[in-house]
Amino acid sequence: MRYRYFYSALALEAILCVIFALPQIQLSGVFTSIAAFPFEQIGLGLRMLSLSGTAGNLAAILLYLLLGLLPCAVYYFLRAKKRLCGADWLLIVLSVLLFVVNYYMINPGLLGAGAAGSAKWIPGGTFYAVLCGYLALRMLCMYASADAKKLQEALKLLLLFMMAVFVYGVSGQELGWLFSAIQNVQSGNSISVEVTALYGPAQELIPTYVFLVFQFLIRALPWCMDLAAAFLALRMLDALGKDRYSEEAVGAVKKLADFCRMALSVTIGAEILFHVLQFLLRERLYQMDIFIRFPVLSIVFVLAMLLAARYLQEDQRMKQEHDLFI
Repeated sequence: MRYRYFYSALALEAILCVIFALPQIQLSGVFTSIAAFPFEQIGLGLRMLSLSGTAGNLAAILLYLLLGLLPCAVYYFLRAKKRLCGADWLLIVLSVLLFVVNYYMINPGLLGAGAAGSAKWIPGGTFYAVLCGYLALRMLCMYASADAKKLQEALKLLLLFMMAVFVYGVSGQELGWLFSAIQNVQSGNSISVEVTALYGPAQELIPTYVFLVFQFLIRALPWCMDLAAAFLALRMLDALGKDRYSEEAVGAVKKLADFCRMALSVTIGAEILFHVLQFLLRERLYQMDIFIRFPVLSIVFVLAMLLAARYLQEDQRMKQEHDLFI
């Protein structure tokens, strides 16, 4: 299978996300946030190298300069190849940001009192925000006048990236939320006698724990559905690339459209069930949450897929009639 190595990488990503989401994993100062990766580790390494001696300090300064100049090197490479576009000036901004981010990671105390560990995500997140904006603008520039084949390849790359994001959403973000919510309930049950009396005996917290797991499943469901939809979309693009008039291509588009419709219905139904059960069990729950979502974009996407399936079926029928006429 052509994507088997990528799927193996997704499995490894999921395992790593689960490990780092576990509350028992204490890596303060080494791994505090996904947004600070890998700048936090680079800063720690450069700091240790700098403190090792004069030679180490010179090596750390050299590495610091080389890392910061990487985006500039990409800019001048694109310029030499005459492949610059309007968004590439952001590479200079990224280079400046790299210097700033790495400097703060080397000297985390400069982030503010008491924020050396907890605020490392701020400079890292800023860099990633600018990087994502640059990549989006660069893709728009690259594929604005591309043919169908190149657009399909770009969409495949985007889907692969989104699949990695969806895996993190389930095994990193939502699982981390579950562990954090359970810890909040446990800490609220053991801070003081008054709070213990408020929460009740430990066995009375079991419904809350069960409901938190149920809420985790509800929160993770859209990510899982998006992951499955991206997988079907990859298969659809492969089929369209071979022959968009074939039965395989039409079937792949229809399968994706039907799955998206089913996934949206299941997700909405699960959220309705969650809120109804939460209301009925409100007297036995010590932590509740209300989230109201109207999936406009999901509905638009489903309708677009259904429309595309209808168009492809009509094109296929017209082609068959044309072939019979010839």
